[in-house]
This record gives sequence, C-alpha cells and structure tokens, in this order.
Amino acid sequence: FFFARGHDTGKRSSDRQRHDMPSTSAPPTLLQALTAICTRALEASFPGISCAIHVAPSTKGAHYQNNTAMPLFKALKDAGRSAEAASPKAVAEKLAAQMTACDTDGLLARCEVAGPGFINIFVAPAYLESTVNSILRHGPMPPPCAPKRVVVDFSSPNVAKEMHVGHLRSTIIGDTISRLLEFCGHRVDRVNHVGDWGTQFGMLIGHLKNVFPDYATKPPPIGDLQQFYKDAKKVFDDDEAFKKVAHAEVVRLQAGDADSRFAWRQICEVSRREFEKVYSRLQVELEEVGESFYNEYIPPVIRHLTEIGVAHDSDGAMVIFPPGTKHEQPLIVRKSDGGFGYDSTDMAAVWYRLLELQADWLVYVTDAGQSQHFELIFAAARQAGWVGDKRLDHCPFGLVCGDDGKKFKTRSGETVKLADLLDEALRRARADVEARLEAEGREEGEEFVARVAAAVGIGAVKYADLAMNRQSNYRFSFDKMLSLTGNTAPYMLYAYARVRGIQRRAAAAASLDGPDAVWRCVAAVLHVGNISFADADEQSRGRGEAAARVAPASRASLEAAAALLEVGPAELETALVKVSLHTASE
Repeated sequence: FFFARGHDTGKRSSDRQRHDMPSTSAPPTLLQALTAICTRALEASFPGISCAIHVAPSTKGAHYQNNTAMPLFKALKDAGRSAEAASPKAVAEKLAAQMTACDTDGLLARCEVAGPGFINIFVAPAYLESTVNSILRHGPMPPPCAPKRVVVDFSSPNVAKEMHVGHLRSTIIGDTISRLLEFCGHRVDRVNHVGDWGTQFGMLIGHLKNVFPDYATKPPPIGDLQQFYKDAKKVFDDDEAFKKVAHAEVVRLQAGDADSRFAWRQICEVSRREFEKVYSRLQVELEEVGESFYNEYIPPVIRHLTEIGVAHDSDGAMVIFPPGTKHEQPLIVRKSDGGFGYDSTDMAAVWYRLLELQADWLVYVTDAGQSQHFELIFAAARQAGWVGDKRLDHCPFGLVCGDDGKKFKTRSGETVKLADLLDEALRRARADVEARLEAEGREEGEEFVARVAAAVGIGAVKYADLAMNRQSNYRFSFDKMLSLTGNTAPYMLYAYARVRGIQRRAAAAASLDGPDAVWRCVAAVLHVGNISFADADEQSRGRGEAAARVAPASRASLEAAAALLEVGPAELETALVKVSLHTASE
C-alpha cells in the first residue's frame, strides 16, 4: 500500500538549503562520463577534427547512443580528409573501437555499430551496481557548480481573485525548478509576484466600503473572493456614480491615503489567506513580493532609462524599442496619461533584482503567451547595461486543456478553481484508498487514510503536469493521472511501496540490525534479482529440507548478496527461499 512520506514544514527556502543540502558534490553524471569517453575517442580516431559530441538515451534497446558519426563524416569531408573513412558507418566503427580503448573506468560493457552510423552503448552492470550502491549509501548528490543567487518568479495570482487551473502549471513547475536549484546549492528567492496593484482596486475598495462599512474595526467576512470581485465589477459597470467613486479611490490609494491603504491591505490579506491554503496543500513555499512593492522604484528607473537614451518619448508616452527583437510593439514604461502598467513594473522588478538584490540569475515561469513580453523586457535590460554576464530565462509552458483540447473549464464554461480541482483529486484518491482497504479486509485510522490520499491525489496532479512536455498543451484527466498503470505517480508510489516491502522482509528474514541494514538490503537486491531457484533433489526432500533452493548457476550472485548483507550464503539461501515461498503464496 502507499505510505505518505513526511514533508518539510520549514517556511524559508534558506532553512531547507542549510539543513537538507548534501555536503559534497557528486562525480560526473553517467551522461557526462559517456560524453567524455566519446570525446577522447574522437580525438584519438581523428586528431585535429572538431565536431560536437551527440550522446543521448537510446530507445532501441541499448542504454545510450552515440550519434556523432554522421556529422563527423561531414566534418571530415569538409576538411578534405574523407579518405580516412569511406562512410558514416566506417566512422562509427572507428569511434566504437576507440571508445572501448578510452574507457579506463570500466564503464562500458560493449559498443555496437547499428544502421548507417549509430553506436549503441551498453553500460557495464558492475558500474551501475557501484553507482546505485553509492547513492544508497550517501544519497543523491548535486552536480559540481558554482553557487549563485537565483530569483525564481512563479505562480503570481491576482489579489481578490481565486487561484484557478491556469495557475497550476506555473506553481508546480516553478516549485520544481526552485527545489532543483536549491539541491544544487544555489541561494533561491522564491518570488510570488502577485497582482496587488492597479486601477481595479479603486473598484474593490469602493465596493468594500459600501458592503462592509465597519471594515476598519471588523475584518470583512469575505467568503467568496471571486463573487466579491464579480459583484464589484457589476456595480462598476451599471452605476456611473460608483464608477466615479472607484476612480477617486484609485487616486487616494496611489497618493497614500491612510483609509484607502487600510482597505487595500484588508483585501490583500483575505486573498493571501486563500492563496496559502492552496500552497499548503501543494507543499509549495513562496515569498510574496507583489507589484505594489516596485511602485517606488518605477519613477527613478524610467528616469534612468531616459537619461541613458534607452527610453524615448512617443506622443507623450515613454517607450522602449529594444534592439535585436523582431516585434514591432514597444515596451510602454509610462503611458501618455502618466500612468504605469505591466511594462513599467516588470522593468523596475528586473532592475531591483539584478542591481539591488545582486541576483546572478532570473527565472520567470509563465504561460507561453507572455514570451514576447519577456523577450522585450530582457532585451531592454541588456540594452540598459544591467545584465552583463548574468542570466535571464523565461520558462514558458502550455495550457491545461480539457478532453476537448480547449482550455479546461467547468460545464458552465467558467474557469476551474484550483482549490476545487485539488478537492476532486483528493476525493478520488480517498475513494480508491478506502476501496482497497475494504478489499483487503484492513482497518486503518483517519490519519492514515487522509495521509495516503493526499500523497496519491496531490502527487498525481503534480506528476501528471511534470511528466508532460512543458511547452505543449496537455489534456487534464483524473482517470489517467490516478491510474495504477503507465507513467503516473500512483504507479511509482506503488512500485516504491513494493520495494520497501522487499526491504522489510529481507531484513527480517536475514535478522539484520544497524543503520546500514536498509541500504545493504537494497544493494543486495541487485544480485538477488539474478538469482533463480531450482527444485531440491529427492534426497533433500527425504530429509524434509526446503522444496526449493538456489540454482547452481546463481551461486555467484548469492555469494555477492550475502557479502553485502554480512551473512553466510547458506543462511541467505534459506531466507530467500522463505521470502520466495511467502511471496508466491500471496
């Protein structure tokens, strides 16, 4: 069955980095090691020829594939050295021979040339065993890299509106990127650039004062943010007098009026509580730094951009036409009426993050529809001289779609609330857990059922998103993501639970003790997997001994596993037979 694992309850990413980070860096990855072998093989086979090395996981039965031969053959022809190899296949054969010769660490089992010039690479089982053992002993370790300060801007819902399914991908992908960067040793600022400023707040503040006139002494009981926003918008559209009130509230808010600012903070706080409910369920940590934070930076940033000749006047507006972009639409950093918009805020945010925070790397996780916007923002920042050798990345993603391939909506045509989507995932996962418990005749408490349902339900939603091509639209299907077969989180959790069951049984059967018991049991499974059983001979049966034993051809694997488990081969053989018979009986 599924057992949910405890999660980090710390609130700051820096705490997680301090306590959970591995103390050392990992050796080169398998792909890096293979690429290094292929590079040395190329240099030995064809000295003086430069060609990019192409090594990738294989889908043809091998572990990896070296696809360098064909571009290398062209490079030889271009260099006038075609006599050194008559065809891409001849290039591949020469490379394959040198790859084996250049493998000084016993990484390769064999290399085989296939087709017109592909080299299939088979990794040595001993190398895989050693790598797995190292991971089991020491845990996974990050690749070697220089620590940087990274700002990851993701999720970013709008205040006074509930989070919807459109925020799902940004939140999950952004959190995953942050976790990977933290694991690699970088200092990560997880920034939630919430929409907490703009002309719509005049409408919302005016409506708040009408509906909850005592808002200053009693927290407004806004139960449904989405409905509150719709009600305010309806009054704004239908009532000309209220429209004037709303415009006046915007002026007061931007001027720093105490009452308007207090009402604004009340609305933001209601939203913040609702956002946190979703983030808590997803186990996502963020630091809110909304649009309003950058208000004080916008005028000096625009003044600076104007002084250095990056921003120019255009019919009263200040605009930027960054060089090297293919878009005709400029960035409007100040409107002709003197107001500011998204372009103004995002330029101020880039300036603040690069020059005030001294971040080395900015990552923006938004839908692909904003690609043009960020291309212009990044180009303008480079034109202003803010970037230097620092890194700016936009991480675009596709839409979440329904079965019809269109934007995922409710039957009434409204956008699906993210909280409702997570509720449904939990409901379905819980129903499945309860059905399995009933089928097994097991009784478990509420805490167990809730914990397992959360692990399976929320895990299924997260994994389904991450398993898809990031930049493609994907069809959201509860049935597929909660399936126990295929590339799903429940299948992986099920496989994990089965492995842990093998660990427990092997440890109990072999009477293992001590902190190394678990990793030694798992390492032994590598050998146990190669062990086959044979029926005992009649003489053994007559003495009442086990009706099965390890086959003679599997003795080497048995002895290797026994050494890892620090038990005698005969003792392990008896334990394995018992486990085998017990498993078969189930």
